[in-house]
Amino acid sequence: MTTAGFEISRNTQVTISDVTNPILKNAQAILQRDISKTTFANKEKNEICLVLDHDTVSQSEKYDFNLEEGKVTIKSTSSIGVMYGALSVSRSVLGIDDFWYWMDTPIDRKESVLWTNFNLRLPKYKTKYRGWFINDELLLMKWEDHDSNSYVWQRAFETALRVGCNVIIPGTDLTSHKNRQTASEYGLIIAQHHAEPLGAAMFARKYPNLTASYIKYPNLFRRLWKDAILAQRGLKVVYSLGFRGQGDKPFWKDDDSREWTKKAISRVINQIIKEQYEMVKKYDPDAPMAINIYGELTGLYRDGLLELPDDVIEIWADSGYGKMVSRRQGIDNPRVPILNVPNPHHRQRGLYCHAGFHDLQASNFLGLMSNSPAFVSSELCKARQNNMDTIELVNTGNIKPHILYLREYAKSWREDYQERSLTEILSEYVETYYSESRNKLVQYYKQYWENVVQYGEHEDETAGDEFAPFLIRRIIQAWVTPNGKLTDAGWLVNEGSLSADLKKIKAIVEPSLPRWAALIRNLEILLLEMKDQHNRNVLYGDLYMSAINQSAGLHALVNLIKAYEITQEAHEKDDLIYAFLQADNAVRMMNKILVVIKNNPSPKWRDFYENDADNDVPLTVKKLKFLRQYLRNLGDTADEDDWERRFIKLPGDARVMTLWTTHREMSDAKLADKLREILIDKL
Repeated sequence: MTTAGFEISRNTQVTISDVTNPILKNAQAILQRDISKTTFANKEKNEICLVLDHDTVSQSEKYDFNLEEGKVTIKSTSSIGVMYGALSVSRSVLGIDDFWYWMDTPIDRKESVLWTNFNLRLPKYKTKYRGWFINDELLLMKWEDHDSNSYVWQRAFETALRVGCNVIIPGTDLTSHKNRQTASEYGLIIAQHHAEPLGAAMFARKYPNLTASYIKYPNLFRRLWKDAILAQRGLKVVYSLGFRGQGDKPFWKDDDSREWTKKAISRVINQIIKEQYEMVKKYDPDAPMAINIYGELTGLYRDGLLELPDDVIEIWADSGYGKMVSRRQGIDNPRVPILNVPNPHHRQRGLYCHAGFHDLQASNFLGLMSNSPAFVSSELCKARQNNMDTIELVNTGNIKPHILYLREYAKSWREDYQERSLTEILSEYVETYYSESRNKLVQYYKQYWENVVQYGEHEDETAGDEFAPFLIRRIIQAWVTPNGKLTDAGWLVNEGSLSADLKKIKAIVEPSLPRWAALIRNLEILLLEMKDQHNRNVLYGDLYMSAINQSAGLHALVNLIKAYEITQEAHEKDDLIYAFLQADNAVRMMNKILVVIKNNPSPKWRDFYENDADNDVPLTVKKLKFLRQYLRNLGDTADEDDWERRFIKLPGDARVMTLWTTHREMSDAKLADKLREILIDKL
């Protein structure tokens, strides 16, 4: 291999050996684009040729470079290998960061770039199938860039390849079906959601008027499975076997055709897995298969009730919070360890783990996980020690809020990966994406996890950004419902009364509030002090927004509980003024999240969070406003003028009734402002 240099400029042309190969065409487009981004001079014309080597039967992902007579050849025996080679040039020669799109990483433009190192190699991977599961993708579903949602998904697939993925679950349900062809054209192997076996259409969508019962309609299910295999067999696929139900829940919840004992459930699942396995072997015989030992299947497996083919890959899931135990589902929290499960059949095993997670209760959706990346690193190393490394599927959520974790997961796929400390992880991350205040930033990131609320007895049972809005909506409903009780909250409280439940929640949350307030204050000062606008944009969109979701949400939650306590202890109507003001505080705090999102200094990301239907901050604000009005109805007059007359107007004006009133009633927000001003000494 020659050590001579190769000058890349605007006159460098990227070509491909097979113009009919979509993966090579996408690799060509990416590398040509990156050359245009990084160079601005027209130097001597030369060529980089992407070549798929058809002379060998190997499908290795490795790539090689050859420089000869002003032409570089990037060659591999697989299309994805060529893609990896092109991306290695983008990364290591042109200096394009793997997450350039999501972090808006500045590009150092030069007249030309001299390429001298032709020994770039694919990292040595311990994990064979390395993948992203782009799941709960509500933000990505509706968001457009360059007036295109397709463009956004293309950048997601490109980023997955950049970090070393070779597998993708390209969305959930219909989104996945829509995206799998495009993902395949980027070189990615298609995998499937654990609730969507074989990537088949949902029975309930195809047959909306029929009960989704395999017992009643086995042939209809078989038709869906066969159609799914035939639709995908021209692609590279890891087929997911199993049968969970319509949506991400157990099938027997929707099937009342019999009494479902564990043995009855396992008989159905075993029969279905056998049929699906044989169907794949018939129609796509070389495709690998996997089964997710997830949720309720964990217990069935432990009880020895599952019968699986020995060449199927077992995929075991973390808790959703990074811990290698079974997921809590409502009040069912067996915390079954997944690392020491006997494997008498010596099947290959892998992981389904989370950078983003939506459990509809306490997890993270809009921001950073509630357990630190160092905690995740430690758990991943334990999994590797137990040989759970054939496949790793990482739930990415909507990608942008979770990049700190996605970087670490990608590193964990390599042979030389070892457990890393929080300081090590954060120092590298901060150095990559910030050019100033690095030491301070490392400390502020650390404080995020120091502040997180621990809601359960185990160290990993910590509260993500869903925790506060979830509880706020349920507290309001319980409050205004006769004999109301908190719904869906038995995993957190079960004290026997709403008052006792709220007292416990307050005791869990309130001690963290001064720490969150201090972090927000420090971040806002740093945002003002930073000299570089890009640094401000990154800090705002990465750490500040995550911290605001936590801090403002938890403050609003405690304000709401205080409003309830004041109401329960009120002796006269005027006492309700203070409950009204606490409700107003909750509105203000929760609304701050919306204000921060709307005022994002980066125009590109300002509307990214609009389809937040999981945390649903706008709905939470709406319900808090309803409660504020409810308290005013309880304490003020029917015309909503008594509090204003007695506490805000001058005494003379309040007593003169020649005109009963000179203006319409104040809005709740304005009334709260005025009352707070008058009653400040009593608050």
